[in-house]
Amino acid sequence: MPMHHGEITTAPPRPGNRVLAAAWIVALGWQVAVIQLTTSDLIAYNLPWLGHIAAVGPVAAFAHPFGNYTPPYGYLLAAISPLASVLPGTLVIKLLSFFCTLVLTASVWRLLRAMNVVHAARWAMIVPVLPSVMISGAILGQCDALYVAPCVMAVAAAVERRHRTMFAWCGLAFAIKAQALFGAPFVLALVIARQVPVRHWLYAPAAFALALAPAAICGWPIADLLTVYLRQSQWFDDIARNAPNIWMFAQLAGITTPLIGLATAAAIGATGWYAAQIGATARSFSTPMLLRAALLAPLLVAGLLPKMHDRYFFMADILSLALAIAAPSRETMRIQAHVQLGSILALTAYLLALPWLAALGAIPMISATFLVARPLLWRSANDNPLRMRVA
Repeated sequence: MPMHHGEITTAPPRPGNRVLAAAWIVALGWQVAVIQLTTSDLIAYNLPWLGHIAAVGPVAAFAHPFGNYTPPYGYLLAAISPLASVLPGTLVIKLLSFFCTLVLTASVWRLLRAMNVVHAARWAMIVPVLPSVMISGAILGQCDALYVAPCVMAVAAAVERRHRTMFAWCGLAFAIKAQALFGAPFVLALVIARQVPVRHWLYAPAAFALALAPAAICGWPIADLLTVYLRQSQWFDDIARNAPNIWMFAQLAGITTPLIGLATAAAIGATGWYAAQIGATARSFSTPMLLRAALLAPLLVAGLLPKMHDRYFFMADILSLALAIAAPSRETMRIQAHVQLGSILALTAYLLALPWLAALGAIPMISATFLVARPLLWRSANDNPLRMRVA
């Protein structure tokens, strides 16, 4: 990685072609082996959505609300729905998940390029073989990669100080999934630190509106489109659903609803502290420290909010990988390993119906959170060994 304005960094070694090729071969073989597996979510949600689109038509399907997602994922389902006439529905959905993974890979490549990482394209090819990414796509058939990709693009735009573009990517990400808000404290901190003009903020709602507009034009009621996320928050009252965070211990102990208010207050307080601290020091951050700050946001929010799921640390999975590549050190490698282990245990807890595994996964996830936070929130900018004047 080239040096910037006196910053001392270590360029990551060139990824070995043979090792990367071997990992891809093993990963593809494993994904082929599990591609026909179905989960309760696939049966209850994704397959009926695909069936509805195939039966009604890719345009008429959006005349009325269907499913419990916002429409952008449905647009992609509609685009590939003709395949359902020749391929099993499960295979069609997982092919779409693999496409979303490729989009995510491209976004990580873009972020690494923004950080001037050498061999960025090769390093980005690790994304599809990351265990949590493979489980999410090949087994679960989920589309988390679809909302995390614009979040990663927003971080890349933040690194390059393209704030209007950053807000546009944020709006698109939120239109895809509410979990994009896990990165909101990072954006708020940058707004404070860089005094971003209010007119730039408007790109976020504009991108959000554009993403929902096709469904609204087809007849989907606007009121329903704008309240999808409100209804999602009422699905269950558990304080955690296989989430590798501190509240999973309370869930195992049977203490759920009484702590939801406390958990919400803790999350609000921690993210407010984060925004104030990062907002006060971010002007002097190097790009690796800026990426570390972006990683801390989803770790704090998903780590403290109630009603989190096993897949809600997906953004942290990807940003921790990018941090380990862009700023290689024993600590960043440890952070990435801890985040990945926490996510794997949580996903396994869901698949095997063993919630204690998610509580076990909370230990490395909490450890990673403290490792990421330590140089950001408990040291002044002048003590930061990776500082770079960017103002």
